[in-house]
Amino acid sequence: MIDKKEKIEAGRDATSKLLHYGVKGMRWGIRRSRPSGPTNVAVSQKGRKKLKAVGGENQPASSDAVATKTLGQVAKKSGYQALSNDELQAYTRRLNLEANAKRLDYDNKPVAHKFILGLLGKTGKSAAEQAANEAASKQVKKLMDRTS
Repeated sequence: MIDKKEKIEAGRDATSKLLHYGVKGMRWGIRRSRPSGPTNVAVSQKGRKKLKAVGGENQPASSDAVATKTLGQVAKKSGYQALSNDELQAYTRRLNLEANAKRLDYDNKPVAHKFILGLLGKTGKSAAEQAANEAASKQVKKLMDRTS
């Protein structure tokens, strides 16, 4: 028969040998999530700010995307006249390619997904129109009250 004193000593032995092989600062029961979506890539150049370009799932941004982002920053800061003709052509070509790829990707979506996106777009548009009409009618009433 095991008495209470032996149980307590056995419990102390078990707790004194409990080891933790996890990540320091990590909470119990919480797992670190792995990035599943696009990865933001910060590209630094000597003496300049870091640029953020987005790559694919666990993929870095391509050198073309980084170059386009750099040209976009130059255009934003100094205007398009700061870009040479070749740079401006490369910038617009990349933006057009990205826009076309997004459009084609939308065309490949399932019909139900397109329907829902269209329905949400129409609903949002009608809600915005209704809010604008209400605001305009309030302003017209205020002006009518002032003139009378």
